[in-house]
Amino acid sequence: MAQLSNYQNVMVGVDGSKQAKRAVQKAIAVAKRNQATLYIVSVLNVSELTSLGKSRFGFGAVDPEVLDDFKHNMDQVAAKYRDAAVQAGLKHVEIHVTFGNSKLELAKNLPQLLGADLIVLGATGANVVERMMMGSNASYVVTNAAVDVLIVRTDLDNQQIKVF
Repeated sequence: MAQLSNYQNVMVGVDGSKQAKRAVQKAIAVAKRNQATLYIVSVLNVSELTSLGKSRFGFGAVDPEVLDDFKHNMDQVAAKYRDAAVQAGLKHVEIHVTFGNSKLELAKNLPQLLGADLIVLGATGANVVERMMMGSNASYVVTNAAVDVLIVRTDLDNQQIKVF
């Protein structure tokens, strides 16, 4: 029987979606089983904010106040996940909320920076139109990451998640 990897640094990407919440739950379980450090990360993509019409200064410019609010909100989401991980018994949990290209940050830069040996992501946090326009972060990470990737499609009881 093949032996499973003993992951030491588990990184989970969050975006506030239900899929991300389930990914965090699974990442906590994996980190706890392996006595690993859990990194809860979120990448805020400025170009996506601009395309959502959040700019007060016109095309290509995003109001710094909007960025601060968006980052503050995601910091709070990540902090709640951190608190849940600590309550579940994890001793080493860190949060990292940053700006950048979410695909590149999740697949390459953050895993390298944090020494992640497992990336956990929800199957998708984007809606159908967003996936068609920009592709899925999860799909990009699976294709381009240098470490193992776990895509969460089931709940903690391994029951299929109904997306629609």
